Amino acid sequence: MSSRPEVYIPGHVWDSQNPSERYASVGDLCAHIGDQLPIHLVKWIARDVLRGLANLHESRGKAHGDLSQDCILISPQDMKMLISQFYYADAQSQHTMPQSSEMSHTETHPILFNMDTVVVPAAPSSTLAFKPIVFRLCYPEVDRPRHNPFCDSFGMRPPEALLDAPQGISADIWTLACVLYELITGESLIDPFFQTLELGLTPEESHLIQIIEICGEFPRDVTKSGANGCKWFHDDGTIRLETTYYPVTLKDILHSRIEPSEITHTADLLRSMLRLRPQERAKAVDLLNHPWFHDVVDERD
Repeated sequence: MSSRPEVYIPGHVWDSQNPSERYASVGDLCAHIGDQLPIHLVKWIARDVLRGLANLHESRGKAHGDLSQDCILISPQDMKMLISQFYYADAQSQHTMPQSSEMSHTETHPILFNMDTVVVPAAPSSTLAFKPIVFRLCYPEVDRPRHNPFCDSFGMRPPEALLDAPQGISADIWTLACVLYELITGESLIDPFFQTLELGLTPEESHLIQIIEICGEFPRDVTKSGANGCKWFHDDGTIRLETTYYPVTLKDILHSRIEPSEITHTADLLRSMLRLRPQERAKAVDLLNHPWFHDVVDERD
C-alpha cells in the first residue's frame, strides 16, 4: 500500500476554517525559533489577527474568547519558509559577529532577520508575483454555547475576569495585548504565580498587584462591577492587600527588551489595549491604523 505524499497549501490560498487542511500555529513557530519573535514579524501577526477580530467584533458583535499563540494559525509551508529564513539569518549573524575576545559580557547581537524577503510565491509557475504570509485566527464556535467562553490562559485574563464582572468583546483586546507582549519579548506580561509562595499570596492577588503596577489603581466603578470586587477591594476602590507596590511603565519594561526605535509606538499600542475600564480599550478596527504598523506594508492593503 503506497503512501500519499503530503501536500502543503500556499498561504495565500490556505483556508484555516477547513478542518481537513493541515495547519501550524504561532505557538509551533515559537517552539522552533524561540519565544521572542522579530518585532516586524509580530506586527504581521498582529495585523492579521486584528483584521479577524475586527470582522468578528463589528460584523457579529461576538468575542473570540480564546486568544492565544496556539489559535493563530499559519500554513505549514509558510512556517517552514519562516524557519528557514530565521536560521539563515542566524547563521549570517554568527558569521559576522565579533570574536568573543572583542565582545563585552553585556553586549547582545540581534539576529539580522530581513522581513523584506519573507514572501511566498503566488503560484509555482509565477515569476515575479509574490503574496505575503497569511496568519489566521482559529475561531471558536461562536453560535454554540460553551462552558467558559473566555480565555483559559490564567495570566492573560482581563481584570473583569478576576472581578467576576461581565465580559465582552473588549476582553479579546486585553488578551491580545498579553499575547503580543509575549511574542515581542519572549516573556509573560503578567505571571500570576510570581512570589505567591514568598509573600503568601494567591495567584489572583499576585495577578491584581501586577495589573496595578502596570496599569495604575483600579477605578471605583470597575471594582464595583463584579461579584468579587468586594473580596479584593475596599468601598473606596483601594485594594485590601497590604503589600509594597512597584509601579512601572510599559516603556520601562520594554526598554531592555526591544530596539529603542520601537519602544514608543509599542508601549502606546499596548497601553491603549490594557485599559482597566473595558469600554476605554481601543477597538480592533481602530488599532489597525495605529502608528506601530506604519512600516508594515503588504499587497492586501
